[in-house]
Amino acid sequence: MRRYIGYRDFVERDQRSLVGTALLLTGSHEQAIRLTLWSFHTVGLTWPPTPWENPTTHAQVTLYRRFLRKPSAAGNTALVRLPPRQRVLVVACLHDGRSRAEMADLLGLPVETVEKELDEAVDTLTKGDVARLTKRLATQAGEASVPDLTTRALRALRRRRSRGALLAMAAVLVPIGMIAAFVLLPPGMAWTSSLRGHSTPTTGESVAATPTPRTMRAAPTPGPTPEPWKPPRTPLAIRYAIPAKCPGGAVPAGGAGDVTCAGWTLELSDADRSELASATCGRPGRCESTLRVGDAAQQLAGGGEKGLRVEPAVSPDGHRVAYLSAAERRYVAHDLRTGVKRYLSPVLAPSDVAAGTRVSVSADGRRFTVELGGRRLRTDFATGRSASLPDGRRAATVQAAGWLRQNYRVWCDSPNGRHSAAVRAAGDGGERAGAGDLHIIDAGSRQVVRRLPLPAAKRPAESEVVGWLGTREVVVRLKEKDGGRTAFYRVDAVTGRTRPVEGLPDGEPIVFGALTAP
Repeated sequence: MRRYIGYRDFVERDQRSLVGTALLLTGSHEQAIRLTLWSFHTVGLTWPPTPWENPTTHAQVTLYRRFLRKPSAAGNTALVRLPPRQRVLVVACLHDGRSRAEMADLLGLPVETVEKELDEAVDTLTKGDVARLTKRLATQAGEASVPDLTTRALRALRRRRSRGALLAMAAVLVPIGMIAAFVLLPPGMAWTSSLRGHSTPTTGESVAATPTPRTMRAAPTPGPTPEPWKPPRTPLAIRYAIPAKCPGGAVPAGGAGDVTCAGWTLELSDADRSELASATCGRPGRCESTLRVGDAAQQLAGGGEKGLRVEPAVSPDGHRVAYLSAAERRYVAHDLRTGVKRYLSPVLAPSDVAAGTRVSVSADGRRFTVELGGRRLRTDFATGRSASLPDGRRAATVQAAGWLRQNYRVWCDSPNGRHSAAVRAAGDGGERAGAGDLHIIDAGSRQVVRRLPLPAAKRPAESEVVGWLGTREVVVRLKEKDGGRTAFYRVDAVTGRTRPVEGLPDGEPIVFGALTAP
């Protein structure tokens, strides 16, 4: 079991703390041990961990999720009488040291909801005394009776390895058996025709006439076919991405879903050193560079004369980028610091992109979600594991898209999928005169929860939302109508505070990354 080197040490090191956490959640030693073994088994399935992954954190998160799927409670303590989600929040935040923002992202809840439920739980247990509750949790977890789980955890992995060996043997023997059957059995038997679809071509009918599935492809272009991008490793962060000019100008439209234009430019900065030969460091602590992603799709055939626009996704810290690769015909993601590459989708068919497609990234930059023809795939970049999301978990902003389209010309959805931002022009719908107001919309209730005034322009200007910075700030572009200057502002969606943003290009779609970089 060379692959599991270090797994025994991990189990021996963390079994006491994980059983203590599970005991706080369940109130039963037996249930706590079962929950802990499940957590160890889940971590073992992806062992060894990647260099940037913490197996202890992975085990704790697995334990929380397993408990929420199958909650249990034994005993009559005040903690186990709490609702399961409040119990997880109390144990995770006050015993395991998880932050409230981290738990909000993990559970898919607003931070305000997490704070409210956690405060209610603390009030119920110790009348608001956080220090006393933290000490009580540590005492109860320390009283856990923990047997040695190493043998049981390793036995589960050995069983998995045995099943894998049997499946591998079957994969070898089944083709051999089929080949032997074709060689040894006389030709012309009835079952051979069934393998050809229960019919044979009639005279004059070509076998090649049978239709075959078509995959998405890059449309013929005047320039060379793009190659898969191989990014250089760099500590620089992506400030923003803008579409590059398509080689050869206009590209003839291909079949539905074909890539008709590819190429995005990444603007990088915010580091005190760089390994890129093209980087320039104008002053200490500030280097800048540009990278061109030649195979990142920006337009697909279909959706009218202009086609369907496709944009990349950049993590908030600016170190990861995901896009639809025109060369590989699937979504890919890269980490610029480590050089790791992940595939986010299978090779796409036209039906996957006929109605539009997009990729998004979570606030922590770890999970990428791809939307394809009514289905959604989520990939954990740290582990490389992908899963399909059920329709019931569609973001509120996706469900409210029709309503937003009726009420606003342009809007942008927040990364957490709970809010949208749009500009209501001055004088439209009774708004005040001036540059207009920024509307922050709760997508779930479809109500405007904030109306924030934008900076007044000296001359008539048009305002438009460009994108979100995290889940709190919105970037707005103000452009004077007579062709004058263009200004960008960051607007705090809670307080309404505005700050100018320098160095952004005008007239192009912009995808933001670490725009807050100094």
